[in-house]
Amino acid sequence: MRCDEPRTIDSRSLREHADRVAVAICALMLGACASVDKPFSVHYDETDFWESSVVQVRRIDVRQLTDASNRSLPELSGFISAVAARGDDLFFVDQGSGKLMHASLAAMTVRTLTSLRNPSAAGLYASIDGTVYVVDSFNRQVVRFDPLHGEIDRIPVDHILANPVDIVVAEDEHSILVLDALDGRIATLDSLGGLQQISEPKSFQPQSVLSATVIGAGAGGFYLLDKGVDEVVGFSYSGQAVGSYGGADLERVSAMAADDCGRLFVTDRHDGSLYIGFADMSLPGRRVVLPELRGTEVSDLWTDGSFLYVATRADGIYVFLADPVCGP
Repeated sequence: MRCDEPRTIDSRSLREHADRVAVAICALMLGACASVDKPFSVHYDETDFWESSVVQVRRIDVRQLTDASNRSLPELSGFISAVAARGDDLFFVDQGSGKLMHASLAAMTVRTLTSLRNPSAAGLYASIDGTVYVVDSFNRQVVRFDPLHGEIDRIPVDHILANPVDIVVAEDEHSILVLDALDGRIATLDSLGGLQQISEPKSFQPQSVLSATVIGAGAGGFYLLDKGVDEVVGFSYSGQAVGSYGGADLERVSAMAADDCGRLFVTDRHDGSLYIGFADMSLPGRRVVLPELRGTEVSDLWTDGSFLYVATRADGIYVFLADPVCGP
């Protein structure tokens, strides 16, 4: 194209250019142009994720699932403290019975993977390689499972964390991040369970994590749900705080999930709604009304980029389609 030829610049290009300018200005103001971490990026392509809609697909009453071993109804309370899913496989912690369960959504059957002494924490993760991780906070360890063959191993963290409550696998980094609710520290483990580093988000500036209870990963970094100040704080894997999300839009936050396209899903005191934020902050957050969740107490969120799973204290698990989907 010659310099004198007219060209059309769409709003998306302008927005992305504005993002780059904003990052440059921010770096100059901090006086650290050479060391500023690359901010989270969202791959827009032809998709506008600001227009994300969340449409209910189904509600799963776990008490009505069939026990795969004897074809009877399982002895479950229906109080779900944690949820994770990959494809046809749904995993959840039933707080009343203290059990980690594996359900087949195609067959609508369920079986027990293990029992937990303290099943109230939302420390559950289903990896893309099929491995399932659960935080056993009572014994201060992480237990890994193969859904078909059972327990793989146990990774003790009692020597480094006082109160482990949540876990996430940084798939692109091949590392495991375990959050300690007592002091907000994060233990980063390698794929074999060896300690790589201990980070303390409380000391990061300008953000200050006061009461982190949930950790999520996506879009090149990890996020902490801070119930102390009602916001989500984002960090790069190098430990640099890169942004905070929600601010005055969130009150008494309860659960959070993040996907690889940079969307942050958060529930708070606003009954029957969901807050959607954006990791690179190029788009303002927005609140989506979900009438199906009115009157429910949300305990945990999980997303695989296509579906959003909402665990509740007494009303089972809701599955929503997050449109447009995030994936190849």
